[in-house]
Amino acid sequence: MMAASAAQASRQEGPGRKTAIILNRSAGSLVGQPIEETVAAIRNAFERQGAEVALSAVEPADCTGAIRKAIESDAELVIVGGGDGTIHTAVNMILPTGKILGILPLGTMNLLARDLKTPLDLEEAFEALATGEVRSIDVAEVNGKVYLNSSVLGFYPQVVQEREEKRKRHRLLKWPAMGLALVRTIRRLPLLDVRIDWGEGPRRVRTPVLVVSNNPYDGEAGSMLLRRNSLDSGKLGVYVARQRDTWGLLRLMGRTVLGTWQHDEELETLTAAQLTVHSRRHRLKMVNDGEILQMEPPLNYRIRHKALKILAPRTDGAPDGAGGGA
Repeated sequence: MMAASAAQASRQEGPGRKTAIILNRSAGSLVGQPIEETVAAIRNAFERQGAEVALSAVEPADCTGAIRKAIESDAELVIVGGGDGTIHTAVNMILPTGKILGILPLGTMNLLARDLKTPLDLEEAFEALATGEVRSIDVAEVNGKVYLNSSVLGFYPQVVQEREEKRKRHRLLKWPAMGLALVRTIRRLPLLDVRIDWGEGPRRVRTPVLVVSNNPYDGEAGSMLLRRNSLDSGKLGVYVARQRDTWGLLRLMGRTVLGTWQHDEELETLTAAQLTVHSRRHRLKMVNDGEILQMEPPLNYRIRHKALKILAPRTDGAPDGAGGGA
């Protein structure tokens, strides 16, 4: 099911080039940090490798504008520090330009950064990227909108929407709000009624959740997070839960947390280069890399093989400093 590992993606030399770095100064890993010292340390790490650096730390509302300005500059490499939502915005903006994207994991989940083997400690992360290498990885898209991790339909978009409403209304932290939203949504468990077609003709499915991932999950036992060993297999991962009741879905969620979800007989998995989702509804709601979207069906998913150039830690065992060179 897996192609070559993420470490075997196309490689080029690292960041000895014009580099623009944008930090979301309200991202989790920067909260409580002395921002001036952090900015100086990140700048120095890249300048030691011969990079010409322009760095800005901005408020969340200014992130999109700052990323756009960096992409429109003469920088070859654009590094974004933030959570999955910030990275999702950045990749949709940078992909048409052919420039290189770098990710400093400053959010809660940092899913792509984990699969790229980027350290989650901030200092270790920027040192690893400063001596890193450029790879080419896949991106997935649905109706022209690009995503890096997963697109989820079914009950989950309603959970995310409820979570955000509770955070605004009651000023709750993210995880308590998520727990309350999950309890409220799963009790009435809405089912998604669609037809899916991955090249063998449309087939009707009624499911609480449909996940379409950018490259399949590897099913690593004992892992609490869904992980991908390959980021350049050229395949979508498609996951359809057959459970129709709350207890069945809770059991699947428990197995996902325990890392044993691949043994659940009520979970259908397949891989495909493209997938079409048909529905009688006028709009379908989904969560792509943490962002809630609504789209008019049919939903046309496809993989774009090695479409994104990305800076990642080296995998060849080279010593620090080996990734430099202007």
